[in-house]
Amino acid sequence: MPDTHPCKIISSFDEQASYDAAINENSDNRNTSSSGGRQKRGVATHSKFWASHRTLKIAFINPPSDAHRQAAIAAIKQWQPSINLKLEFASDAEGDIRITMEPPANYSAIGTDATLRGPGENTMNIGTELTHPGFESTVLHEFGHALGMEHEHQHPKADIPWNKPFMYHYYLTRHNWSKEEVDHNFFRTLDTATTQLPPYDPKSIMHYEIHNDMTSGDWSIEKNTTISQNDRRLMRKIYPKQDDSVYLNK
Repeated sequence: MPDTHPCKIISSFDEQASYDAAINENSDNRNTSSSGGRQKRGVATHSKFWASHRTLKIAFINPPSDAHRQAAIAAIKQWQPSINLKLEFASDAEGDIRITMEPPANYSAIGTDATLRGPGENTMNIGTELTHPGFESTVLHEFGHALGMEHEHQHPKADIPWNKPFMYHYYLTRHNWSKEEVDHNFFRTLDTATTQLPPYDPKSIMHYEIHNDMTSGDWSIEKNTTISQNDRRLMRKIYPKQDDSVYLNK
């Protein structure tokens, strides 16, 4: 079974507030219907990407050590070549993204939902220990959420044959997750109306590791440890640089 604590999305936000925050930050977060390209208000399914070319300030709240902080920064910077955002790492605890590193949980707000957290609250937690071999991939995954990415295993084309009774029991007894939390982080399918939904990518850093016990039949996904080519393609589409046009049609 997965050897790191699973990621849990921070989702305790009012849907209207989440929508308003996303649109106020970036009007492109509105969904577009498939008929005639007319925009429709989809409060529950809007995207949550930051405005292009803005500075995203990243702060750490009481990190265990400077080495811990620097390792997280090194991982976060791996996203930089694929986005037009300026990543600025704060020396204090004030930032658009505020990271704590308290074991064991891993969780993050999705994109602009971070603006709905109080000024003293974290927007992300990296609970995987620095010495764990999965530390870097955990940071990559959580910061993908901070950029507005959702869980890839919830893609409507993933079609994963979940063993739901096993999942409910395992995550309750192992991680104390409620049925609702399992539903939200595993079984909730991303809406096909979302304007920036790319093809399903089983190699995405945003995909959970899935073992056979978690599914019915012989179906599994190994742990992804790097940002995939399709992850980068999506980010270049969302946050394009002037010289990114060559990548968008590949």
